[in-house]
Amino acid sequence: MGRDADRLGQLARIARVKADGELRTYSARRAQADAMQRQVDAVRDELTQAIASPGSDALEQWRQTTALVGYRSEQLQQAEAALNRIRPGLETARQAAIRAFGRAEALTQLQALTRAQSDLDRQRRGG
Repeated sequence: MGRDADRLGQLARIARVKADGELRTYSARRAQADAMQRQVDAVRDELTQAIASPGSDALEQWRQTTALVGYRSEQLQQAEAALNRIRPGLETARQAAIRAFGRAEALTQLQALTRAQSDLDRQRRGG
């Protein structure tokens, strides 16, 4: 049984390395999604300010504001679409990290149980 516990320990170490990689992948995707969300929020704020700012009665000022709002609205739609495209990948990466971490923990616990059982068997045999 000692060899089984050692094998489980090796598998647990490999699983922890894989879990670390999955966690890093999730972290990178999460950072990208957060940056994109900040960009979307910034564009929304700029749009809100442009729409709310009292423009002068000059036709040229009105045209500039309208053009700015139209341009930034298009940017907002593109940024929101990009964010929506990466969300499924972010969720997939999160689930993979959870699964890999759970696998590593399960193997570690199984190793401990196997080692405890081996120790108990050895005590019963009087050795």
